[in-house]
Amino acid sequence: MKPSLLRKTGTHLALMLLAGLVLLPFLYVLLISFGQGVVGIGAAVPEAFTADNYRRLFSETLYLQWLSNSLVISLVTALAALVLVSVSVYVFSRLRFAGKEHLFQGLLLIQVFPLTLSMVSLFKLFVALGLINRMESLMLVNTVLSSAGLILMAKGYFDTIPIELDEAAAMDGAGRLTILRRILLPLAKPMLTVVALQSFVLSYNEYVIASAVMNQGLGAIPLAVGLQSMIQGQFGTNWALYCAGAVVGSLPMLALFYALQKYFVGGLTDGSVKS
Repeated sequence: MKPSLLRKTGTHLALMLLAGLVLLPFLYVLLISFGQGVVGIGAAVPEAFTADNYRRLFSETLYLQWLSNSLVISLVTALAALVLVSVSVYVFSRLRFAGKEHLFQGLLLIQVFPLTLSMVSLFKLFVALGLINRMESLMLVNTVLSSAGLILMAKGYFDTIPIELDEAAAMDGAGRLTILRRILLPLAKPMLTVVALQSFVLSYNEYVIASAVMNQGLGAIPLAVGLQSMIQGQFGTNWALYCAGAVVGSLPMLALFYALQKYFVGGLTDGSVKS
């Protein structure tokens, strides 16, 4: 066997093994979601299968309300993060002002501290502002948390866009807002897709803050907190019902990644190299 063919075969086998390791937990959750009478997760495969768990999911719980809450919160977060990141990255990439480097380093420093350190401060702030048990609080904090990290990633992409385009547009009389909206943002479409997708996923999967500030009324909680109530709360311990909710809840993410995978991969690879 030729060395090149051997390397290609080895690479494919390694990728197949990696794909299997990634898909195995999802397949296990899928099996449990169809399991009958599953009250623990000790058994590898359920003894009997039924679709009744999915019927109960929609008829006996507030699952559709939780899913709707999460989708609304995530969509608003993604749109707000797009605006905030776009403007912030333009400032860091194109403008010159005193303290810019220190401000950018401050964003880097924010990423060092774990989220749990800010939980008490966030809770007290939300209480003072009257945002407890309101979806607006999750939209606000998710937008800020996701934007801080995405600004760092998106700046590398904006830096690859030649500044001569800005100068040529300015010579034609275009203002900064016009340059950003008509020139830079269309060229940065792959990176903006990554920003929207990453902020959507972060908000959709966020549990820690949501469980702290949304603590009254099952109808107002997002999906992540609602799923937890299935294995700890009024619905008792029912892993099959929980796994059914996890499977259905993953479908919007799968559809979103499938629809935007071309832009997502392009934005990550192009933004990783700074010219």
